Amino acid sequence: MTEVYGIIHVKIPKDISNNVYTNTLILHPSPEYSMSILDIQYKNQNGEWRRIETYPTKQATNTAVPEEIAEAGKLIFSFPKREVLELQIKVKQPYWFRNDNKRVFMYGFQDIIVEYREYSQDTAEFVTKFSLEGTDRRFANVGAPRITTPIGTPPFNDYTAKHELYFDESLSEKFEFSTDIFQPLQAVYVKTILKTAGDQVPILREIELPYRHEVLEV
Repeated sequence: MTEVYGIIHVKIPKDISNNVYTNTLILHPSPEYSMSILDIQYKNQNGEWRRIETYPTKQATNTAVPEEIAEAGKLIFSFPKREVLELQIKVKQPYWFRNDNKRVFMYGFQDIIVEYREYSQDTAEFVTKFSLEGTDRRFANVGAPRITTPIGTPPFNDYTAKHELYFDESLSEKFEFSTDIFQPLQAVYVKTILKTAGDQVPILREIELPYRHEVLEV
């Protein structure tokens, strides 16, 4: 045997929460970064089993099938609010260690957190400084930021996540992305504005800023 498979079945007690809805699932595997998550399904109030909407899938013969999340670390799944009565988390553990001439497989979760998150504001924003300070380079052109989102979170669009470009920390004047810059700038500021879409909030993992630089004239 080189790997084992399992299903973690969780029943949500009805008498411990004043909210029947769930829109967030947090998983903390143990051991971390070893086992794979194969699928996550929930049982609704009608007794039907459904896959969590933001679990990653791929198309196979015109059918959406779940993708394996290999060597899973801590994960957060954010999805439209649902009445979740039970959960089934399918896992695979390909790693083992030998003890008394036997293969021992360890799998499980340090935490399985089921929540309903409410947000007090429809909009949030933050500013990121991108700098070439300490070099002999300046910004010659700054492209629109590229966003990556974590596995298990809703996709973003131009409404739920947008950016604005500024050349000074006080954000006094907005500039367009992908236009040539003739000032000797070694720092630019990008304001990111996030908006809710229904009851879902965009979650960002990384912002990458494409740019072109030139040698700073002395």
